[in-house]
Parts: sequence; C-alpha cells; structure tokens
Amino acid sequence: MTRKLPKHTTFAAALFAWALLAALAVFIIWSSRDRARLIRDNDNERILNTLFAGLRDYDNFGEAIEANEILRNRIAGFAIYDSERLLIYRWGTVSGTFDERPLRGERRFNRYTLPDRSSASVRFVIHNERPPPGGRPRQNENGREEPPGSPQDKGRMGEGFARNRGAWFFLGGGNYIYIDIRHPVYWRTITITDILYPLSAAALLLLVFTVRRLYLRTLEYRERIEEQQNLVVLGTAAGTLAHEIKNPLHSIKLQTAILKKQKNEQGAEEIDRIEEEVDRLEKLSYRVNDFLRDAAGNREELDLAKVFNECARRLCGGGLLDDAAAPVIVVMDGERVRSVFENIIRNAMESGSSSGEIKADLRREGERCILTLRDRGRGIARENLERVFDPFFTSKSTGTGIGLAISRRFVEAAGGNISAQRREGGGVLIRIELPCAS
Repeated sequence: MTRKLPKHTTFAAALFAWALLAALAVFIIWSSRDRARLIRDNDNERILNTLFAGLRDYDNFGEAIEANEILRNRIAGFAIYDSERLLIYRWGTVSGTFDERPLRGERRFNRYTLPDRSSASVRFVIHNERPPPGGRPRQNENGREEPPGSPQDKGRMGEGFARNRGAWFFLGGGNYIYIDIRHPVYWRTITITDILYPLSAAALLLLVFTVRRLYLRTLEYRERIEEQQNLVVLGTAAGTLAHEIKNPLHSIKLQTAILKKQKNEQGAEEIDRIEEEVDRLEKLSYRVNDFLRDAAGNREELDLAKVFNECARRLCGGGLLDDAAAPVIVVMDGERVRSVFENIIRNAMESGSSSGEIKADLRREGERCILTLRDRGRGIARENLERVFDPFFTSKSTGTGIGLAISRRFVEAAGGNISAQRREGGGVLIRIELPCAS
C-alpha cells in the first residue's frame, strides 16, 4: 500500500515551495522594475542631449523645446537656478525657487532623479558645480565686454556657435538645471508591478495549496483503490471459502443427526457441542455471503417501526418501539434492513445489557429518518468507535466482527449512514439515518 505522507509534512513542503516561487516572482518583478528604471534614465539622457543639440539652431531652451515635437510632448517644465536657488530661466510649469531638500533621490554623478507618481513624471536635476563655457561675457580688444551673439562673435566662430553661446549664457552662474520629464510608460510599469506583486503571491499560495490538496486526494484515492482491490481479493477468497465450507458442514450435520437417532447416551454432550460449532460456522459462512452480495438489493417501501419491532420481538421477546406511532416510510431492500436491525439488536444483547436496558426510538427530521438504539452493556473503547464497522474487527471472544460491517454497507447503499457513540454511565448508542420516502 502507498505510504501516505503526514499532513503537517505536506503543509511544510507546500510553504517551502510557495516561498521559493514567491522569491522567484519577486526577482522577476524587481528585474522588470529595474529594467524600466534603466530605460527611464537612458530616456532622460537622450532627451537632455536632444535639448542641448537643439541649441545649435535656436537662441534659448524654450524655442528648442517648442520646435521639437518629442521634446514638447515629453518635457513639462525646464528651469535654471543660481547658487541662491533663485530662478534664472524658466519654460513651462516650474517653481520660482529651487528646494534642495528633495535631492535625496537616485543620484548618478551630478544628476538627481526624483520620481513623481502624482504627475506620472520624473524630475531630472543636474547640479552644475562649475560655470559652463561662455558663461562670462567676452572682452573685446578695446577692453569692453562683448555679449554673446555679437557680430564680432559671429565672425570669429560662426553664426551657429555664437547662437549656441548665446543660449549657454543662461547657464552663467546657474547651479541647478531642472527638467520635468513625463514618463507614462515607466509609471505604468511601476503600477502594474505594484499590483502584480501581492496578486502573484496570493495566486502562487493558492496554486501551491491546490496542488497539495490534489496530491493528498490522489494519495487517498490510490489507497482506496488498493483497499478495494484487497477487498475484491478478500471477497473472492471468502466467497470461495464459504462455499467450500458449506458442503462439509452439511455432511457433519447429517452424521450428527444419525448419531443422535441411535439414542446412545454416551457422547450426547459432545454431539451437542459439535452441532453448536457447526451452526456457528454455518452462520459465519452465511454472513460472509451476506457481506459480499449486492448491497442495494430490491428496494421497496417499508415501515421502519414495523420491521424493527418484528426483529426485536424475535430476538428479545418484545417490541422496542410504539406500534401506535405514525408510520415512517423508507425505500430499502426488506432483507437487508432486517439484517441491519438484527445485527444491532443482537450486539446490544451480547454486550451484557438486559432486555429492559435496551431502548430505541424513531423520529423524522425533515427528509431524514433517524433510529437510535441504546444499551447499558460493556461499551466500546474510544479508540475503537470507528473500527467497529471494519470487517472482521471484534472485541468479543466469540464474535465474527462482520455484523456491523454488513450493516454499514447496507445502510450506505440506501443513502444513509450509521454511527456508534459511547454513553455516559456505560453502554453504546447506535444511530441510523436513512432518507425518507417522498
């Protein structure tokens, strides 16, 4: 038979598997976030390079942004602040003064990246620690300051460079370059991963424990199949054995009957004992056949109280239920329901209870009929309450251990169930529940 792992072992294994899968999911999610961050930073540099490249054709940052569709769609604001954090140049929506306190974000070289989820953008700040070229006005040969973009400047370096130097003039004395860049794709990735992390953890937990449940059920079904196969083998062997026992039993009974007719007083007691043992073996063979035959049988409508009282009168000399009570009708094979009642009444009598200590009642609860039988016998050990319905289990020295197994098989085939309970003060309560006829 397949060895079944303890439930706590499979539970620990499921938790360990979930932890590994959750760690893998976290790694994948954070890798996706890191990839999005790298793409975002590369995008920032690309936009910055495109912006400064545009200064070759335009006099200031605003004109360069407005002339380029990509820059116009991606940049929400641009500003330059001096060492006093006051505004030197502004385009778009920016603050008049620069606040250094938020500069605790991601830093790379002299660049700061400040994500802003509320506006789905990233504030890109460059800390300009030294003035850019052309930041101070150039002096001419007469000693006067020559502003960038003058005719003399154009003549020396060319018109494009002079215009570029004119744009760089805005950085003169500027310590901070501020760019507010829109990043919808980056923030979409962050939002998706924020949602996926708890969902994936919960889904993996559900998956792992679903697999665990399926594993346990597979083991249970496998054990049931093996038990059924063992029962088939046992049933075949028991049926063959019971059939083979009947023939020599009939022969033994015939020979003992002949010996008794000879009216020989010598050995009469031994002959009676032989007959008792033969009767016991014959009953056992019939019970084995009873267990192996079709459990459902030929169903018909029966009054439970009437059938139960018939069995009680035959076994203990009187009815245990009120004959005047309203009929309680069930649909079940008559021979099988009588076998069930005979088994439980016989067990109650063999437990040491007197006839007056055996009580029964029958009632209807909704669509179910419930019959209970109580005795004050030796009772059943707590650990044996479920085993009493196993085939060939018995706590009696002369018992066969098959009566209650037959009873449960017949009751369950009729759509009901049977159980045993210990009673306070000693004894056993047998409860039989069957579906009522509609």
